[in-house]
Amino acid sequence: MSEAFTCKSYIAGKRAPSKIQLLGDKRKPESAQHIIEFPGGAVEVSRTTDGNYWAHIIINRGWSDNDCDGLRNAVGKIVAGRIDTDEGVCEVSNHNNISQIALLIKPVRV
Repeated sequence: MSEAFTCKSYIAGKRAPSKIQLLGDKRKPESAQHIIEFPGGAVEVSRTTDGNYWAHIIINRGWSDNDCDGLRNAVGKIVAGRIDTDEGVCEVSNHNNISQIALLIKPVRV
């Protein structure tokens, strides 16, 4: 993460923009982390200090039980999953125990 760490957090349906663009422009830096919460989980993108991005899909499996109100208290359950590749679609068959999926993405061309 960058030294001056900032975060923007949006709750779905409450002031959330329709589109968020992270441009990676060092002359006009955006927040290092963006979170969009929805009932049962969140999607989070964090910029690393070397300009890569971690993208997380977070499923709330009860970590906030009785600790938060509203969306943060809604437990999520994965009912289907897939990974799309150049070779086709792969089903995620054993998704009952997944609490988070994370990918580290390196921009190749900007």
